[in-house]
Amino acid sequence: MGGYNTNEIFRIDKGFVAQVQGVDGGRRAPMSKSLRQSAKKNVPDEFSSELKHKRGMLSMGKFDEPNTGTSSFSMVLGDAPFLDGRYTIFGRVCGGDHVLSALEQLETKRDGIFVKPKERVEVVSAVVMHADGHGGLVVDASEKRKIEL
Repeated sequence: MGGYNTNEIFRIDKGFVAQVQGVDGGRRAPMSKSLRQSAKKNVPDEFSSELKHKRGMLSMGKFDEPNTGTSSFSMVLGDAPFLDGRYTIFGRVCGGDHVLSALEQLETKRDGIFVKPKERVEVVSAVVMHADGHGGLVVDASEKRKIEL
């Protein structure tokens, strides 16, 4: 639904995480009614002892209570074993580690409990991809139109 387009990376804590704002909180673009309804849904916890919070993993944002996952997520910038079994890992960065490194080089400021970039960092566009079974990635069929735009 394009929920992450125009959203912001509001937190960049070097060596820890770069966190994308929840869809209902960080977008500049207006939200459709269906996107607004989806953005309010909670996502249940799913943990695996095989998946670890290491650099490049995508980890679901949530509140302290169980099954309160949101549309906010973090890209892990370093090893964070204290997140294992507490936050759902749902993907990983397959290419573009240089982008994570570039995020870590941005100037930041402390704002309460968060370390935030001094200037807005925006997600221009996001698409869903999946493994092709041969070690590569393909754009999900539902996303083809977005790439054409």
